[in-house]
Amino acid sequence: MIHATQTRLVSLLKQTAYVLLGFLVMLLITGGRPSGFILGLCVVLGIGFVIWDENKRSMK
Repeated sequence: MIHATQTRLVSLLKQTAYVLLGFLVMLLITGGRPSGFILGLCVVLGIGFVIWDENKRSMK
């Protein structure tokens, strides 16, 4: 039980770090002024990454 909770927490922290890193890279590329399209694309890619990573993790 504790191991499963610890695994989920580590996975959540890893996913959060990757999505945050992607957001920061997007801000650096756009000079801090992203268009609505770029911002939406970043959000969709972040959600897609989390879904993909969770599916990959649950298959193990």
